[in-house]
Amino acid sequence: MPGPLFHGLTPEEEALARSYFLRQAYPKGKPVFHQRDLGQALYLVERGRVRLFRTHLGGQEKTLGYVGPGEIFGEMSLLDGSERSASALAEEEALLPVLRRGAYLALIRRLPLIAHNLARLLAHRLREADLELDLMAFEEAKSRVAYALLKLLRQGMGPKIRARQQELAALAGASRETVTRALQELKAQGAVRLAPGEVEVPSPALPEEVAFGLV
Repeated sequence: MPGPLFHGLTPEEEALARSYFLRQAYPKGKPVFHQRDLGQALYLVERGRVRLFRTHLGGQEKTLGYVGPGEIFGEMSLLDGSERSASALAEEEALLPVLRRGAYLALIRRLPLIAHNLARLLAHRLREADLELDLMAFEEAKSRVAYALLKLLRQGMGPKIRARQQELAALAGASRETVTRALQELKAQGAVRLAPGEVEVPSPALPEEVAFGLV
């Protein structure tokens, strides 16, 4: 299945679009770029998984999410040439074709639909960011943890999510202790099953209801 960047393209057009990317391999644990780096390129995940995170003053990390096969990241600096707003790290061995600004401008002259697809992706991410801001500001910890699990499910990490509680805490904007309590509450509601180092979500329906205050 083509990723959202190539939505609506014929197989021949997608092959042409991919020819503008330079394939790059990253071993597990290698940074792709750092927050505040200058960058004019976006990355496509062909294989593996990448964690996106922000580092605050004092060194605390806030995990923004994970990207997997078919997804892109780094597009904001491609478009405006500004500093990276977050860091990216290969969570596992990854193949990440890169599209640099000059190649992007040449590509959209050939295939304008790429620019439209990129705009749709940005609009979708802006909507998600607005929703997450509301959740983080107004909802209780259990709702934030449920939403963090939903994000991981949507990023292909399920139904058995292998994530440290520290990772869930970073996604949910909560302490590890708070996440532990919230997971136990979700377990009592039947929304999750717990095992060492693993959270199983039998169905996204109940965590979604918890995240958005429906139960």
